[in-house]
Amino acid sequence: MINKIISLRYARALEKVCKFKSISLDSAYSDLSKVCAVFQENKKLLELLKVSIYPMENKLSILKDISDGVVYNLLKFMVINGRIGLIFDVLDSFNQLMLQSQNKAKAVVTSAIELVSNEKKVLSDIFSKISGKMLDFEFFADKNLIGGIVVEIEGKIYDGSIKTYLSNIANRLNNLNISQGGNG
Repeated sequence: MINKIISLRYARALEKVCKFKSISLDSAYSDLSKVCAVFQENKKLLELLKVSIYPMENKLSILKDISDGVVYNLLKFMVINGRIGLIFDVLDSFNQLMLQSQNKAKAVVTSAIELVSNEKKVLSDIFSKISGKMLDFEFFADKNLIGGIVVEIEGKIYDGSIKTYLSNIANRLNNLNISQGGNG
């Protein structure tokens, strides 16, 4: 939890610097994404930046090779403060801030089966109206749902799955049995 809070602070700082310097958030996000891709491909590089015994000037030299501008300054600050391990969380937080500033949000739809394009379109229209935002959808299939869908938008979950419906019925039956003094 604390890492999410710290990551959000770094993301907000990057957002403020971008606005102050008239740098587009999309551009900064793209640059930060590229750096994260480098770290994803070369995990040892990120681990090296975390090690306290590795000389700071060498760490900063590495950062210069993979970044510049405001992203370099962010990375430098994170390395100096021993927080470079949070870089992927910072990227996620920055993405959320960027989407909010554009009145956009990410929507994750999980369904029991793969949805066809017209079903995706209907869901996208409905949930765009509900949220009042332009939504960027990601669709996944999960056979464990049995049927129905689950949609998550900005931490809010709309659960229309049969699995949850059946679970709710079971809970009600258990509570009914307990409240009437039944023996399970």
